[in-house]
Amino acid sequence: MEFVDIFNIIVKWFNENILPLVFALIIIIIAYIFYFLVKHQVLRLKKKGKLEQANAKNIIVIFKIVLYIIVVIIISIQFIERFGVLAGVLTAAAGTIIGFAAMNTLGNVIAGLIIIISKPFNVGDRIMYKDKIADIIDIKLVYTVLKDIDSVYISVPNLSLLKEDIQNYGQERILRRNVKISVSYDVDPRLVEKALFDAASKFSNILKYPEPRVDLYEYLDYAIQYRLLVYINSSKLIPKFDYDLKKAVYYSCKDYKIDLKTPSLIQSVDNKDIKAPPP
Repeated sequence: MEFVDIFNIIVKWFNENILPLVFALIIIIIAYIFYFLVKHQVLRLKKKGKLEQANAKNIIVIFKIVLYIIVVIIISIQFIERFGVLAGVLTAAAGTIIGFAAMNTLGNVIAGLIIIISKPFNVGDRIMYKDKIADIIDIKLVYTVLKDIDSVYISVPNLSLLKEDIQNYGQERILRRNVKISVSYDVDPRLVEKALFDAASKFSNILKYPEPRVDLYEYLDYAIQYRLLVYINSSKLIPKFDYDLKKAVYYSCKDYKIDLKTPSLIQSVDNKDIKAPPP
């Protein structure tokens, strides 16, 4: 078959299918204009502060996907009518393959919608995820981007994120932090209380209200457990603040001559009670 014959076949096919092709082109143009108008409106609402940045971005993505699916379905219907059974079989096969491939993605998209609507956390929040402290950088439709305290970016599928227990420290909310120590019964509780308050006074970022508090937390077998409670209003201080507070408590107890070694029961046995083993 010569090139001219191939060209003639292509021209003939276009002539026979000119109406579906023109219709498909019109549908694509209308869809693009509609997408552009909706995107412009969403960005305008975001600029006015009526929509958060992450929500605006996800609305645009969702609308784009839905519009794309509608356009593909409409165009496919036109060509199914032209090509009959063959087109139907190919469309069904393609749909099955795409369906299986998209099952996991669809689950993540649904999870993303749940996160966007229910807002268990927002962009900028600091969370505890799988024993790691991280900040929410971006909430996408399929996955969420985290940044841990080592500045490592982590992309977590939204479905996996919903299945885990997450502690949300927020951004500017008041957070309670505590340090526990165990001290012998021989030490005056008032001295321990003074040492712990002195440790807290070293920090300018501890809130005056609610004010720091020292609790006699628990009576143990050979010691009393004390708890120092303080309050901060920035999650970005965690976990460094916790480490610094523990260090301050240690040095304060050392200054006040408070022994933090775990007390133990010591049995004293007189030498006279020790009998030599029989020969």
